[in-house]
Amino acid sequence: MPRIKKASRNMTTIKSNRTYVLFHTICKIAFLSSGTNFWFEDMDFPAKLINIYNAIAPVLEVIVALFIMSHCGAFWTQPNLNEKQSNDRMLLTCVNGLTYLVYVNILYYKREIRELVMTLAVRLKEVCNDGTIEKMMLRTTYRYISALVFICSSAMISYGLGSGIQALTTNATFTNMIPVWPDVEDRRIIAGAGRVVHYIAWLFLLARIIAIYMLILTITISIAHQFKHLCKYFVNLNDIFEGSGSQEEKERKFENAFKVGVKMHAITLWCTRQIQLTAGMAFSGQVIINVCSLGLLMIQMMSTERTLVAMMQIVFMALLILIGTGLFLWNAGDITIEASRLPAAIFHSGWHNCSRQSSVRVRKLVTIAMTQAQDRVVIKGLGLIELSYESYVAIVKSSYSLFSVIY
Repeated sequence: MPRIKKASRNMTTIKSNRTYVLFHTICKIAFLSSGTNFWFEDMDFPAKLINIYNAIAPVLEVIVALFIMSHCGAFWTQPNLNEKQSNDRMLLTCVNGLTYLVYVNILYYKREIRELVMTLAVRLKEVCNDGTIEKMMLRTTYRYISALVFICSSAMISYGLGSGIQALTTNATFTNMIPVWPDVEDRRIIAGAGRVVHYIAWLFLLARIIAIYMLILTITISIAHQFKHLCKYFVNLNDIFEGSGSQEEKERKFENAFKVGVKMHAITLWCTRQIQLTAGMAFSGQVIINVCSLGLLMIQMMSTERTLVAMMQIVFMALLILIGTGLFLWNAGDITIEASRLPAAIFHSGWHNCSRQSSVRVRKLVTIAMTQAQDRVVIKGLGLIELSYESYVAIVKSSYSLFSVIY
């Protein structure tokens, strides 16, 4: 597929639609969270704000990178931990480390992401954009994004609140995670300030991860609904023969429209390959996080005192893992389901209404289009796991199996 040139702000050919507005909003959030522009145009923020943010963004990036390094360094500098603290160190290092790699991977493919956003928000919508399907897509996106933001925020707040309550009610320090410094028993004021700074750095990382996950989810949901658009587009081609005009004009119009549909299908398949390329690490990382983290959480639940604060942290983290994995696998599975309905839609496009030479040409087109549409469209994790509702259940079960073997 040819590369899409960067759109200029003076372009008059781009027609705004609700999908365009949605992607624009998500890209704005991603820019404010990470300092990276995934939109195919310049961000429409004040120039002064952009200059200031571009100046501080590298500093924030260094803080986040040091935060991840602090997690890893704690394995050497914090040997005297109790069982819960050791489990927390392993769990948060796994989750934060893998999600940060996902974030870095998406930054690496930012140019491909821009092309993908341009294609889904503008190029495909210029040809066919059913209002009902678009409304359904927006409703699904808002619902899933709201769930993602809520559960991620709840998990972080539960760790901070739990550590704060423990510090106020007992002689413990405010230790919601295990950094490279200070020591968990260091009670100096500077050590307490260091723990607060570490918690704030976690907020910076979480903001980046949420924004990137929102973008990936929106793209995945949009691709699944684009196959819905294609199905309706081909089925509605039958209406051409119910309109006015001669049979010859109808056949010519149908043939041209059918070719446009085939081209749209090719572009949609390209979008599917691009999301596999750009977000493949996100899908794979989420599978690994689910298996490892749920196993660690189950071990932690068996060994942790059954208090409200301790259980709150475990429950919210488990929900974060389960819902985060589910959002990726469910929507990736929807792409496979919606793509599998396309051959039937092509068959019912009205090709049988054509006659003579037009019928010969159209039947060849239909045969080629259906053959291509019958190839399974799947998103894979780890290069071999087909992401779907069934694989989600299997992955969750494998987490319990891992726990059963270890514990």
